[in-house]
Amino acid sequence: MRDLKAPRTEIEWSRRAIINVVGVLAAHAESLTLVGAHAVLLRTMDLDVPRMPTGDGDLGVTPGLVGDVPSIEALLAEAGYEHRTTARPGLWGRESYDEPDGTRAFREKIDLLAPHGLSGTASRTRRGVPALQPAHGKLAVGNALGLELAAFNRSPLTITDLADARLSARVNVAEVPALILAKGSKIGERLRAPRTGQVRDKDLGDLWRLMAVADPVDTARVIAEFADHAEVGADVRQSIEWTAGVLRDRVNVERAKSTFDTFVDPAEMDHVFELWRDTLTDCVVVPCPDERRG
Repeated sequence: MRDLKAPRTEIEWSRRAIINVVGVLAAHAESLTLVGAHAVLLRTMDLDVPRMPTGDGDLGVTPGLVGDVPSIEALLAEAGYEHRTTARPGLWGRESYDEPDGTRAFREKIDLLAPHGLSGTASRTRRGVPALQPAHGKLAVGNALGLELAAFNRSPLTITDLADARLSARVNVAEVPALILAKGSKIGERLRAPRTGQVRDKDLGDLWRLMAVADPVDTARVIAEFADHAEVGADVRQSIEWTAGVLRDRVNVERAKSTFDTFVDPAEMDHVFELWRDTLTDCVVVPCPDERRG
């Protein structure tokens, strides 16, 4: 389809990037999981609230499901993608252009991220993926703590291009429990170590979206299955603790409210966050789920 409508907004470009990269990496399809803002959007479509803008497409990569060939680095390079930076692995771009200040930017932006607990590194500050580097290069995929559950708690969906509905792709998408830990970990880590990135009000709004569509106790049961997992249990427990900490800070709750302005009753947002705060706090102190409500 050479006459596809061109994306115009950041969210349209990032959805196009996801669909294109899923096609480019078809040989490793089973290892890919859609995470990040587009996964949140897909899993919360029934909420009658505004869609939040995003410029990046995030794909989780499970190292144990990636074959040695073909090389991820080679596949992306052959398709015209290049490293947006050499300072951090996993950041790829295509359709480059110059910003008014002369800096180089990309319309298609994709982040390839392996779960930290499956990446082959014990360090929480190193962003590389030793498990993939021999076959795929040092910069092909990065790692992030909080994506561990997404390697297991996922299911396939057909995702449709936002600029031209004729274009689509089938990909595993992280489910709500996995996305809650991923989003909560991202926020929690950045609050504790600002050098890792800025916490945006949008991220806090996304966390509320996810919590608004899920039952806390049922979701906690799913999370609990992996809290003592041999490979990822320690990181899952850290994610629970960070997410609970985010909800205990009233400043974060107020920032989440600001993302929806008059579209959502602030009292309803307080109610959802309070339910989740209590459930996740219990998970930090005692093994979850909280069976007292069962």
